[in-house]
Amino acid sequence: MQNITDFLQNNKQRLVLIVHPDIQRLDDTKKLIQTGFEWPAVSIGNALSADMLSGQVSGVASAQAWLIAQVRNLTPGPVLLYDIDLLFEPTFKLNPLVLFQQASRITQLVVLWPGKYTDNKVLSYAIPEHQHYRTWRNPEANIFTL
Repeated sequence: MQNITDFLQNNKQRLVLIVHPDIQRLDDTKKLIQTGFEWPAVSIGNALSADMLSGQVSGVASAQAWLIAQVRNLTPGPVLLYDIDLLFEPTFKLNPLVLFQQASRITQLVVLWPGKYTDNKVLSYAIPEHQHYRTWRNPEANIFTL
């Protein structure tokens, strides 16, 4: 785990994705980051679903605005984002990678990404058997694979 700590301390990229298909491994990494750094953190799943249930977020545009507002409220960063699965819900019709790229213009983001990064060019969300599986070629982000 020292490698991830060194990587984060020396990385000044606007968007950093920490990628692994195992949710437990990402959760362990989240705990390590929260212990080693005093960065603000947002569980996208918990916070977004709570705002959806309260009626504050109701569609694509409001989900995008919601993330931007969350990040803006936590500047200066870096900001740690985790539990990002809800952003991949097909009814939202979001492109989470693009959304993170947009939000990273406000402050540096470190995103725990459940998926894989293969051949240093293809980023995937989830596994091929998962109904929300998606891929991106040559993503514009600094990627650290666990």
